[in-house]
Amino acid sequence: MGQILRAGEGAHVRINGMEITYLARSASTHDAMGIYGVTLAARSPGAGLHRHAALTETFEVHAGTLAMRIDGRDVDLGPGDFVLIPPGQPHAFANRSQAPVHFTLSFTPALEREGFFEGLAKLAAENRLADEAAMERLMRRYDQEPLEGFDGWSEAG
Repeated sequence: MGQILRAGEGAHVRINGMEITYLARSASTHDAMGIYGVTLAARSPGAGLHRHAALTETFEVHAGTLAMRIDGRDVDLGPGDFVLIPPGQPHAFANRSQAPVHFTLSFTPALEREGFFEGLAKLAAENRLADEAAMERLMRRYDQEPLEGFDGWSEAG
């Protein structure tokens, strides 16, 4: 059975300056993909440098400017820009601008990625996002390997 979500519909989770709306959950696609609408508030860190062993990730920007680092190269993405991140490619993203950025994020396969977002929200609610051990456990459970480097926030200038 198909699925239709109207604007404003869909379950969502908030993690500090980020709101993620579940557009296509892994359960509804038999884990083939997960698609998420993301709003990242102005001057928000997003995700530090990391890579995925199995996941292919995409970003499509709809409004605002998304700062990304991809294989050591910094790039600002605007409305209509699209990025495909294959497994193993180091990347990070942040909003360094004074306005929110809206983008669609997808993962293939999904690997139940909603669990990662919900885990982040729980750590944020417990004021534990700086707990490196807890963050690393969560990341590794959902095919995310943290790397040294770009954290998006300290370089937001």
